[in-house]
Parts: sequence; C-alpha cells; structure tokens
Amino acid sequence: MTGHPGPALAAYVTGDLAADERARIERHLVECAECRETATEFRGLLDELAATTPAPPDVAWARYRAELRARVAARGRPSPRTRWLRPAPVAAMAAMAAALVIIVYAALPTGRSSDLAAMEYDGLAGRLSLIDHYQVVEQLDLLEDLDVIRDLDGLVPTRGG
Repeated sequence: MTGHPGPALAAYVTGDLAADERARIERHLVECAECRETATEFRGLLDELAATTPAPPDVAWARYRAELRARVAARGRPSPRTRWLRPAPVAAMAAMAAALVIIVYAALPTGRSSDLAAMEYDGLAGRLSLIDHYQVVEQLDLLEDLDVIRDLDGLVPTRGG
C-alpha cells in the first residue's frame, strides 16, 4: 500500500467495507502506527457516542412503506360518489347568498327618501352640533361652506330682517 487509507479508515472502524478492502486496510494497520492510533481514536469516539446516545427505535420499514403506498393510492383515486358531490357545496353557498340578498332587500322599507333624511338629520346633529340651529341650516342652499356652518353657534341672531 502506497498511502494512508484516509476516509476508508473510518469506514473500516464502522465495519462498512467489503472484505477485500477491509483486508487491505488491516495489512496497512500492521505496518503504520499512525493509522493504528487514528483507528483507535475513531473506535473510542464511536464508543463514547454510543454510550451517550440512546439507541434509535426499531422501525419496520417494509410495513411503513406498504402503509404509505396504500395511503397514497387511496388518496389519488376519488370515489365516484365524492366526484359528483363536489359542486354541491358551491351551489349551496350560492343559494344561501342569493337568499340573503333577497331577505335584506325585502326587509328594507319602501320609503327610502324619508329614511335618508332621518339619517342626514342624525348625522348633522351628531357630528356638527347643529341641532339647535337646524331650521337655519335647512334653509341654506349649499352646505359646502363648512366654516360658516361651524361658526353658527357664534352668530348673533338679528331681528327685523
């Protein structure tokens, strides 16, 4: 043997080599003290590691693979019954949405203009504190001049005009 075994030495210690390669490394170990020492250190490390690490549980890999294949095969083929039932939830949701729209539309009162006026009245009263001067605001042609509307409380009413 011309050189040191290198990574094959670790495989030798773990017992992962073929018989002919194992015999070749054993012949080298007889002649090379440095590689014998390295192999001894590898064995010590492996023994320490085995002592501190619990053994992995035994797994029946063949049974696991068979169960996995069965699950994948069952998932891949939908039954004829479920194939026809898939559109049913979509149709049911559409029918419920349509029924909800009809119920809401039917529940709305027909006198919408009076409801809008009431909402406008409540909105002005709540936001701008103009309930006291609502008669004045009703007579304004445009409600766009908000500075005037905000200052209505400060205006002094004049008589005679």
